[in-house]
Amino acid sequence: MDINSAYNDAMRNVLSGTFAPDSASVGPRTEAIPSDSPDAVGGVTGTGATPSFRDSVKSFLDDTNDKMSTSDQLSRDLASGKTNDLNKVVTSVEEANLAMSFTLAVRNKLMDAYTEVSRMQM
Repeated sequence: MDINSAYNDAMRNVLSGTFAPDSASVGPRTEAIPSDSPDAVGGVTGTGATPSFRDSVKSFLDDTNDKMSTSDQLSRDLASGKTNDLNKVVTSVEEANLAMSFTLAVRNKLMDAYTEVSRMQM
């Protein structure tokens, strides 16, 4: 699959008014967020079926951090001779590398979106 067809497939799944492809099988939410909610700016609270954006980002960053820590510990264990499982170490390091690359790509997209919104004239 080339990059253009993957991009076109992702763009077909984008909900109007959002930056992310729809990963759920249900339609977009149409009800208003209550203004007295402590998470009114962040979206749906964590108690509902759909996690808030803040909770999703926190989970994503925690997962990346866990992969980086595991990779670091396995590398130290290999260097000190505590383990001889080179395959596990290499797999862990590559997972951490991919997670970090993806995290940076998401950060760059969010920064681009913020810059674009901040340049909009009202």
